[in-house]
Amino acid sequence: MGPDLPAAVSFERLQAPFESASDAVARFDERLRSSLVAEAFVLRAHFHDACAALWRIGEFVQLEDLVLHDAGADVRTPTHELVRAHAVLLTRRRIADREPAWALTTDGLASLRGAGSPQSAASAPTNGSRAMDEVDGEPDDEDGESFGAGEFDEIDELLTRTSRVIERAQPAPLKRDDSGLVYDEDWDQEARIAEWRERLDGARNLPPLMAACVALDAWDEIEPLQHSAWLGPLLAAASLRSRGKTRHYLPALHSGFRQAKYRRVGRDDFESRLIALACAIESMAKADSKELDRLTLARELLLRKCKDRRTNSRLPQLVDFCLASPVVTVPLAAKELRISQQAATTMIGELSSNLRELTGRGRYRAWAVI
Repeated sequence: MGPDLPAAVSFERLQAPFESASDAVARFDERLRSSLVAEAFVLRAHFHDACAALWRIGEFVQLEDLVLHDAGADVRTPTHELVRAHAVLLTRRRIADREPAWALTTDGLASLRGAGSPQSAASAPTNGSRAMDEVDGEPDDEDGESFGAGEFDEIDELLTRTSRVIERAQPAPLKRDDSGLVYDEDWDQEARIAEWRERLDGARNLPPLMAACVALDAWDEIEPLQHSAWLGPLLAAASLRSRGKTRHYLPALHSGFRQAKYRRVGRDDFESRLIALACAIESMAKADSKELDRLTLARELLLRKCKDRRTNSRLPQLVDFCLASPVVTVPLAAKELRISQQAATTMIGELSSNLRELTGRGRYRAWAVI
């Protein structure tokens, strides 16, 4: 029986599923280390995990829309769900780009949930205040003569009129709902975060995968954040990185839970929930291994089209972009490769035998790697 688990939990029952899941994660991480498509897989995993995060809370976001929104090439006005999925995407990238243990630190967690100190922001000098300090305290001309205050009256008046016009043109800001119908007014996020961190520290002596599952189960039970419930699996994935279980990527736990058949219900005991989480993570690792095989084979097939090309050909770069992006369009390819859209259309046509057209239209088409 584990030292940091409740007495009613049988460590012998947990041992087999967690060892199997731990081995699957470790094998895939080692494969990713030497894979030629490792970077492409990591970039794709961010998009898939962001969509899966919204799916888990009952909202559907199309992968194509998320890719276009991230590139600033929306074909329609972004929906609320799409904006939230993009927030998950940006958060995953922040965690993956930082040190492995950064997300679990006090400062890192506060930054991820947007709990910065307003006093420090208010006390920091703005660009305008610094500029006025320079005007008041230092001479601006080469002869050392300071300008008089009256010479800036016309500029100040112009700035005031411009600000009034801008304020009238902007819509009124949306007010936060304080009626208690949407968000609970008594939801003490600070206390809940502190309780969750205690659970996380209490599982420090457990194996990395088991500690991550305990932290994730505690997140689902405590529900620290009302606005960002999707942050829990990202923190659990960061826990695996900080413990050295995964060294080359941030596990896409949302995607694993989406593929798993298990759905958390209130009547399940703690032991059953941990086993279900371990099985979901094992399914994630196996699915990621198959995706890595698919991308490796697709790369070999696409690079065959690049044989006997000029040394300055952009076709190999297009192959890398097709592998890294789940969806490729002509404007995206032209922007990425810095070529004309006509050239991008021609190059995509040369790779079309190994790309799948997603839209079925003659215009505004999109492709993906088979």
